[in-house]
Amino acid sequence: MRARFRRRGRRDTAPELAVRRRLHARGVRYRVDVRPCRETRARGDLVWKGRRLVVFIDG
Repeated sequence: MRARFRRRGRRDTAPELAVRRRLHARGVRYRVDVRPCRETRARGDLVWKGRRLVVFIDG
């Protein structure tokens, strides 16, 4: 189980890339793989700091 997660990688998974392509085609800009705030260890897949919005994509 651990080896599977290690192989998968942290970012640029297939579902994440599909969502990012659609958003970018519509002109939506975002940050990728960023901590939304310093207090947390979690890193959001798509982050809009100005709007205080974080999206996590499982996959």
